[in-house]
Amino acid sequence: MTRALLVLLALAVLAAPTAAQSRPPARPAAPRRVELGVGGGLAGGLSLGTRDASLLSNNASGSPFRLFATDTRLSPAGVVEGRVGYRLTPRLMLEAALTVGWPRLTTALSADAESAPSVDATENLTEYVVTGGAVWRFAAGSRRRWTPFVSGGAGVARDVHEGQSLIESGVDGYVGGGLIYPLGSSRTSAPRAGLRLDGRLHLLSGGIAEGAGLSPRGAITGSIFVTF
Repeated sequence: MTRALLVLLALAVLAAPTAAQSRPPARPAAPRRVELGVGGGLAGGLSLGTRDASLLSNNASGSPFRLFATDTRLSPAGVVEGRVGYRLTPRLMLEAALTVGWPRLTTALSADAESAPSVDATENLTEYVVTGGAVWRFAAGSRRRWTPFVSGGAGVARDVHEGQSLIESGVDGYVGGGLIYPLGSSRTSAPRAGLRLDGRLHLLSGGIAEGAGLSPRGAITGSIFVTF
């Protein structure tokens, strides 16, 4: 009886390492590829140029008769922004963004042909900018938590006038860059959450800038993001 127990014990000891070796290795955690962010900031003003309101004249030279001159500007405005991104690699991400702002459009009327005093006509707009682009993150340093990045893309800018009396759409391209600060561990290239600071130069063509050529406009935003 004792010999039988010793044999069974020896078999159990020999079988234990074999069972441990036959277990499948633990699967690595799936990379977090989707990023959602929300934030706000400030979009800079935009000069839309000067124009003359003129009539055809009957003089011999055929030069137009100017009724008055206009100078139009779009004021700086606060904006809110939502983003969704998909990581192709730890450094490269494709993203889409929706930005909504509420600038004021001001047109200064001057040089009236009947010597009327100068006057400013103002109107509040709602501006929607939808863009798609890419973000490239540089390698994070071992001693710093801030990670720099560059970005670029293009989309559509739509300005809705008061009462939806007029809707103007143009092309919006941008280049920019900024910094990312992870919340939590800084040793991972894809933090679960973090802060992001963006600075961009937008180039607007058409739409509300129709006739003004390629119009530059700066913007700065800050946001918080999560990944999953």
